Amino acid sequence: MTSIDTARHFQPQGTSSDICRDHNRAVLAPAVALEALRQGWGPDLTDEQLDQCAARAERNPLSDTSRAAVRAALEPALCETDSAEAVHERLFTLPPGHPLRIRLGDQEHFLVPVPITL
Repeated sequence: MTSIDTARHFQPQGTSSDICRDHNRAVLAPAVALEALRQGWGPDLTDEQLDQCAARAERNPLSDTSRAAVRAALEPALCETDSAEAVHERLFTLPPGHPLRIRLGDQEHFLVPVPITL
């Protein structure tokens, strides 16, 4: 379970629905991806397996966009040995609400792109 609040509790009143959906997807995807990793599944898991992971993570059924965000989070982790070009490509081409898996030493983390309203 994640400790990042949903958009309703985090974003200011009047925030656009697109930003709120991206925020909530960014929170949901790592929780479901973690369940997939615990099962030993990667980005090629089936929709049925994704649904099982969502249920284990106590999340609602996933939209196609959320399924894509979970699969993105399951891509192999970026690490310090990856080229600058590879890091740039993965980091700066992420669709909104799609987390990025990284490896720092012997630990893996999700970078969670929570949108902000200024």
